[in-house]
Amino acid sequence: MTESPQGAQSRNIGPTPDQWAEVKDIFTHLYISENRKLKDVRHILSSRHGFNASEKMFKRRIADWKVRKNYKAKDKENIARRVKAFVDAGQDVHSLSFQGRPVKLDRVRRHCRTDKRFSELLEHLSHSPEDVTISDPNVKQDSPPNALASARLWQASTCTPEAPDVQMEETQSHGTRMSRTISLPTDFHAVEKTIFHTREAVSWHFIAFRPLKIRELERRFPQTISPEVRARRIDQASEFWLKLYHGYEHMEQGRSLEAWTAFDRCCQMIQPLIMSAPLHLVSCLLLHFATTWQGLNDLQHSLLDFVSSMARQVLGQDHPLAIALSMVATADIRDHVVEPMMGLIIEGYEARRKFDNPSLFALQVDRIDMLRKRKNFVKARTLCQKLVVDSQTMRKQKRHRTALAALGRIYSDQGKELAVEAIAHRILDNERADPLGSNSGGTSSWACDQLATLYMHRGENTAAESYLRRAVYLTHHRYPNRGPSAMAFLQRLGFCLQIQGKQQSVEQICEDMGLRIQDFKT
Repeated sequence: MTESPQGAQSRNIGPTPDQWAEVKDIFTHLYISENRKLKDVRHILSSRHGFNASEKMFKRRIADWKVRKNYKAKDKENIARRVKAFVDAGQDVHSLSFQGRPVKLDRVRRHCRTDKRFSELLEHLSHSPEDVTISDPNVKQDSPPNALASARLWQASTCTPEAPDVQMEETQSHGTRMSRTISLPTDFHAVEKTIFHTREAVSWHFIAFRPLKIRELERRFPQTISPEVRARRIDQASEFWLKLYHGYEHMEQGRSLEAWTAFDRCCQMIQPLIMSAPLHLVSCLLLHFATTWQGLNDLQHSLLDFVSSMARQVLGQDHPLAIALSMVATADIRDHVVEPMMGLIIEGYEARRKFDNPSLFALQVDRIDMLRKRKNFVKARTLCQKLVVDSQTMRKQKRHRTALAALGRIYSDQGKELAVEAIAHRILDNERADPLGSNSGGTSSWACDQLATLYMHRGENTAAESYLRRAVYLTHHRYPNRGPSAMAFLQRLGFCLQIQGKQQSVEQICEDMGLRIQDFKT
């Protein structure tokens, strides 16, 4: 039977040039960065992206794109020298990278067999990451793997919410045997890669990165640096943190105009933050996106995608920080990587900075808040109690109040009112004893807010009124921080007075307190 011309023609037609251009980055990432075989890449592109092309077509495109997967002889020798230096220093050779991707240690091992200068490295390279390949969501263990493969499969099984399934299989020659099917997380390979590139980004930050100072940022981004940052009332990373926090709060409350204004301001700050405090930017993102925004998942994904695209534009597509952010934004792995990524950042600071370094302290508070958001209260409380003790020996007393407030937020989420009340009083007592009277982080206004809420629930409205008045003063005279705004405190104060039979409008309350109502409306 003769085939129709239409059928023969349909088989010969391949993807259009535009379709090849769209899939180029994905192909390069799978084929080069993840070191997958061509047949596996074809399968992934076909099943996940609906992109179908023959192996011959792919090889032609590989040549056109000049995508080189193999090492040159000189590359192998240079990498072997780096491996030898790592081994001599007692460091982990699996953390090495070359041209933005993990080193293929099997290629180095083959080179060492032919080059006697590196023959002694063979015993250190007896197992390489390439001994284990994970190309499918399910990995079946049919034969005893080597030690490294066993460790990785065990790690994969422990990361899985469900226990591994044990199945019975029939074989013709050996009868019945047991096989283990391990259900990996959404993409265990992507999780591994994200952690690897995060570690590389942390090393880059402390070895090769040269941050721009505030004066240079003001010169290069005159419309982006706010007056508060220029006046040193707040640092740029904290301002970004607060804008993202308030943007989400406004969106939850249905105040879309204020929310989009805050998010727009966040987007303007991305580029200067990448050039001045990239790890603090990552910390902010990990904290705010540690859990899925209920009903706002598309918005959350769009913001992450914008940050990753800006990182690629500023740092380059092959930069480890850009790759890590891109993988977090595009892959469904965020739930598995936020905690280890934050841990790597803090480990980098702990190894290179003093224990009372302000950046390290801020990152530790971020990690505690992130764990609290993820309902990991035991670990969050353990870390926070240690931070409270450490903060007592730090030069600035305001850090002790900040650590106490972090502990108070944990108890508040757990519904422990008496513990929250005790911590709030400790914060206010500490501020009175502080000769500088600093309120960095809004800890005193947070304490007043908690005490006012508790006393109103108990019907002690006079005490609640005094704390609300103090909260109004604190939020009005100082830069706004997390928690209710000055206007929100003012409205709650009016409600508290109304309960006591004192009918006063917001304007009258401001006049009695010597404040201008116009300041609360801006």
